[in-house]
Amino acid sequence: MRGNHFASLRSQLSRAADSIAATIVEGCGASTAREFARFLDMSIKSASETEYHLLSARDRHALTDQLWQQLSSEVEQIRRMTHAYRKRLLEGE
Repeated sequence: MRGNHFASLRSQLSRAADSIAATIVEGCGASTAREFARFLDMSIKSASETEYHLLSARDRHALTDQLWQQLSSEVEQIRRMTHAYRKRLLEGE
């Protein structure tokens, strides 16, 4: 059961992380800045979900504290950059 639980956690983490970039790419086809901003917002939410799954993996000892810190920091930076881009995009309307 324990191995199956980690496989499920790994799958959820991978899907959430992949969704960050995939949603941005999908939004590139938007016809308006406001519509693209909506996709960026969804990407920001995927980054938050990814952070949660990383925390869950650390709490279940699937990640070391050091690796969790590194990965969480990277996800936080991605979220901040996406948020800044979304803000700039909407200011340009």
